[in-house]
Amino acid sequence: MITAVIFDLDGLLADTERLHRQAWQEILAQHGVSVSDREYEEHWIRDGHGIAEFVRRRGLDLDPAAARERKAVRYEDLVRTHATPMPGAREALERLHGHKVLALATSSYRRSARVVLTALRIDGYFECILAHGDAPRLKPFPDLFLATAARLGVAPAQCLVLEDAQKGIVAAYAAGMRSIAIPNEHTRSNDFSKATLVLDSLERVTVERVDEVGRRFAAPVPDLDAAERPGTSSTPHPQATS
Repeated sequence: MITAVIFDLDGLLADTERLHRQAWQEILAQHGVSVSDREYEEHWIRDGHGIAEFVRRRGLDLDPAAARERKAVRYEDLVRTHATPMPGAREALERLHGHKVLALATSSYRRSARVVLTALRIDGYFECILAHGDAPRLKPFPDLFLATAARLGVAPAQCLVLEDAQKGIVAAYAAGMRSIAIPNEHTRSNDFSKATLVLDSLERVTVERVDEVGRRFAAPVPDLDAAERPGTSSTPHPQATS
């Protein structure tokens, strides 16, 4: 039985990936570095890498920590003026709240996540909020989801993860949790073969559907090293048609 639902933030509840991208593009452009939309989507969203890996891969003479701080300031300004919820986000939270224990697990730094939650006024729905620094490794590793389950006091098999990107689905699978993938414009080309179910919108996430996933699909066997094998995939799971 699914007793806890763990939400991602950027790209799932909040339409903020475009703001992350804009902030990084602006900050890096100040150093003469161009980042295409596709490069951002592959490096930051799909693979879950950050500025340190980007600097190493590009061989840049750039201090990652200083760049990240400047990006955080710019991003927070953008959030305060431009952040909007993803379609159906508030409604999904309202439907599930009081029926399931809700948690948030994001790879974003807590400071940035808090700005988003405050701007959208959705922080009150969550029993706990875990962010960058609350687990040894970030998505696609399972640590953040396992830490969330431990904080809630529930078994991983009792958790359902809602994610928009490949890295989050891989992390949920490795943690032994069922998952629903909800792709967006930035992640439609991601590999969601490890998802329990794929839906096209949060508008289709209901208490009944969560319970159905718990009844119909067994939780995956935990595989803590799954993220080390990005080329592997499981048999694709069904895409909901109703």
